[in-house]
Amino acid sequence: MSEQGRLETFSSNDNFERNDKQDSLSFSTANISKRQLKKMKKRQEYLKIKSQKRLEERQKKKLKRAKKIANNEVLGPSKKQLKLNSMQNSQCKIRVVIDCSFDDYMSEKDVMKFSQQLQYCYARNRRAANPLQFYITSLEKKTLSRLNQIGSYKSWDINIGHKCYLETFQKEEIVYLTSDSPNVLSELSPEKVYIIGGLVDHNHHKSLCYNLAVERNISHAQLPIGNFLQLASRNVLAVNHVFEILLKFTERNDWKEAFYSVIPKRKIAFTNNEETSKKIDELTSEEHLKNNELI
Repeated sequence: MSEQGRLETFSSNDNFERNDKQDSLSFSTANISKRQLKKMKKRQEYLKIKSQKRLEERQKKKLKRAKKIANNEVLGPSKKQLKLNSMQNSQCKIRVVIDCSFDDYMSEKDVMKFSQQLQYCYARNRRAANPLQFYITSLEKKTLSRLNQIGSYKSWDINIGHKCYLETFQKEEIVYLTSDSPNVLSELSPEKVYIIGGLVDHNHHKSLCYNLAVERNISHAQLPIGNFLQLASRNVLAVNHVFEILLKFTERNDWKEAFYSVIPKRKIAFTNNEETSKKIDELTSEEHLKNNELI
């Protein structure tokens, strides 16, 4: 066959493949409803904006770091330091578990929020000089699927398990943290395992964690929030806030400071105590600055 003939054949085959792909695309698109197409388009736009925001955030961090260096300010921990801040090297032996068995009680949107809260917990623990002994149990279904989209989670310095915490720890060690418990936590002990229910709750499932603890005949307790401040609503906090409070208490051994530095101001029912309000402002401002340094 002549060179021209081969070129014509190749061109013809190429056109056939392109047409075949277009037909396949048209066929697949034809089977998708307008609502699904709208969702797909919205998702693509979201990913595009998210990518752009990440680039902007990285640029902001670079500028912020350069400014700190120029002003001789103390920088956050380096990657080398973070590698040393492992659970294995930690002097803190307090065990904290996030129970991920509540997928069926959450919408897809709430699962996304919960996955983000897990990332916040990891980031906070990773930057602590002495991290908590951090466990995740019952990781499956929607939460597992969501985290699988974040490939880096598999290399996190966390004890990740798919089994229930009852299969991982001794029953007498367990203390389930729930705001509905009549028992109030006073101290943290390395002999105990503190469970946080991995649930984004909009007051739809009141007493769920408490009832589960009672049914399973395991110990339960609430954080001593009421001893130090009054919240504007129920004493229900986000998963990452509970985790941060426990971490902060291990660092300072002070519940009051742990609560004021972690709980968002909007959740606190303020009193006329000017000194207390000033203290809250100082601590929340300090934590806000630290949160901006999180990876």
